[in-house]
Amino acid sequence: MAQNDWTLAIDFGTSNSAAAHSGATSRGIETLPLTHTSNLMPSSVHVSGPQQIVVGDASLNAALSNPAGFVASPKRLISGSSTMMTVGGLTLPVAVPVAAVMRAIVERGKAAHAGQPPSRVVLTHPEAWAGEQVQVLIDGAVAAGIDPARISTVSEPRAAAAHYSRSHTLQPGARIAVFDFGGGTLDVAVLTVSGQGSFSVVAARGDNGLGGKNLDALVQRWVEERLDEREPGAVEWLRRNAPIDVVQDMQESIRRAKELLSEAPSATITATTSRGRQTFQITRDELDELIAPAIEQAVRLTRATLLDGGVQHPDQLTALYLTGGSSRIPLVQQRIAELGPVATLDDPKTVVAQGALRVAQTDGGSLSAAGTSPIVPGPYGITPVAGTPGVPAAPPFPGPPGPVPSGHAPNAPAAASRPRPWGKIAAGAAAVVVVAGIVWGVIAASKGGGDTRQAAASSPVSAAPTSLGSDGIITDQDQLMAIVPRALADGLTDCKKSGFTDHDALEVRCSVSKSSPLAELGSDGYTYFVDLSGDMIEARSRIVGLRNGLYSQGKGVLVEDQGRTAAGEVTEQVGSKEFSVDYVSTASGLNVTVFGFKSIDAGKTFLTRSGLIR
Repeated sequence: MAQNDWTLAIDFGTSNSAAAHSGATSRGIETLPLTHTSNLMPSSVHVSGPQQIVVGDASLNAALSNPAGFVASPKRLISGSSTMMTVGGLTLPVAVPVAAVMRAIVERGKAAHAGQPPSRVVLTHPEAWAGEQVQVLIDGAVAAGIDPARISTVSEPRAAAAHYSRSHTLQPGARIAVFDFGGGTLDVAVLTVSGQGSFSVVAARGDNGLGGKNLDALVQRWVEERLDEREPGAVEWLRRNAPIDVVQDMQESIRRAKELLSEAPSATITATTSRGRQTFQITRDELDELIAPAIEQAVRLTRATLLDGGVQHPDQLTALYLTGGSSRIPLVQQRIAELGPVATLDDPKTVVAQGALRVAQTDGGSLSAAGTSPIVPGPYGITPVAGTPGVPAAPPFPGPPGPVPSGHAPNAPAAASRPRPWGKIAAGAAAVVVVAGIVWGVIAASKGGGDTRQAAASSPVSAAPTSLGSDGIITDQDQLMAIVPRALADGLTDCKKSGFTDHDALEVRCSVSKSSPLAELGSDGYTYFVDLSGDMIEARSRIVGLRNGLYSQGKGVLVEDQGRTAAGEVTEQVGSKEFSVDYVSTASGLNVTVFGFKSIDAGKTFLTRSGLIR
């Protein structure tokens, strides 16, 4: 390797991303700091316009003033069924936010190597991902300026196993397992050692709905129950009327307390209500009791994966390696230790990135050696050929027209009379602006589609359709009822004006007719009501909150239409056995809230039977 050559490994995570690089001085494996204070950066992005995206802590800051453009976990959008996404009224390739995160990481790496770009880049991915999903990562890296001929991929459990094998002698044929418990997902894999530093995956399972955020949601429910006892109405205020930064501060306090309880017997959680600040003390024993059902679910999945891999007794396993931030929790380590000899090493949040770099270095320069996956043609048709330049690198991103505070999204509208924690967020802000058309240019170039500038200009990055006026606000009841699906409108009666939204859109409350097929979905003996408004501004903001579990703290069940322009969430009401539905449509601007369903299934049935979700 030449003196100025270096390798970068990127672990694009559900909640946070990490990276490792060959040190500029040591040439060994080093974790790459991604902010001023941490080796991790949030994987979240904020789209403030068709041509601009900010990432990491800066995206959290931008969400305070424009929540409609916020995507908490872009990795969740990478599926084999669709390569497109809709956010902030814009439709664009999923590879766009991926490219934004990767560009930020690449720039950090270049800063550590005197501006020199990496000679090789290794991308990690879940073991169960299909080629189409892996290709989205590759396309994102290409759009971030990386020559596709320099990119390789490796699955996350293989990378973790490679990292741990540095300090553990593993004989060929030995069977090991990797338990990867992150912020948003759980992945378990069983591997056999097939050679020095190489592994074969023999079984793998995952749960994309189980992670550290689920544990946070369980703690939040505990906080809400106590808050409701102290201050009736405070929970409802937090869910429906509180500024987004107030909700985020409470969730951050819960996350910090959960992490502190891995080392301390108790921790403090704070929550701000309309009357002031409330403080709660939680012990490790209380945390263990709250999260025990979720951890039991993780144990069952791990046990099933071990059986899939032929491991019927702990003695048949050489090691069970733990990775991911949530694996630090003492109860997790205690329960998983029942299944095999647990091994931990270094920071569990960065071992996958470090292991991926080890795989690349062990390859001796060959990107197609054992342990890595060759780049294959995906839906965008990018097939690198050795010795060819590949697609054009992305141009430097455009800066804002004037000075922008660190950590602030350019062109994002300012929040009216809302406090903004500049100091706290700016300290660790990692921001990057990308042109969405770059990815379209990459796609067009990979398909041999002619002038990439023309392709970018004609790309379908457009505002969502609307049946509202230019201001997106309805103030007339007849106009409001005109955008309500017929199946729902026919089941409503006694509709009356109930108020106005924050944007002066009319709010109407209707009863559900007892003769309507919708009536049977309510709790026994309960006549439930439907609240309606036509407010496009609120719809575009709330659909992001629904998708990211902002209002239910991850406890709700989300239902979306095929075009992802409408979403409804069914949530259990605090202090009762009834369920509510929150629904928004960014196509029509319709907002619907309904309380009093007898079950989650009843709420889901209401969404489809009423014509809200098609």
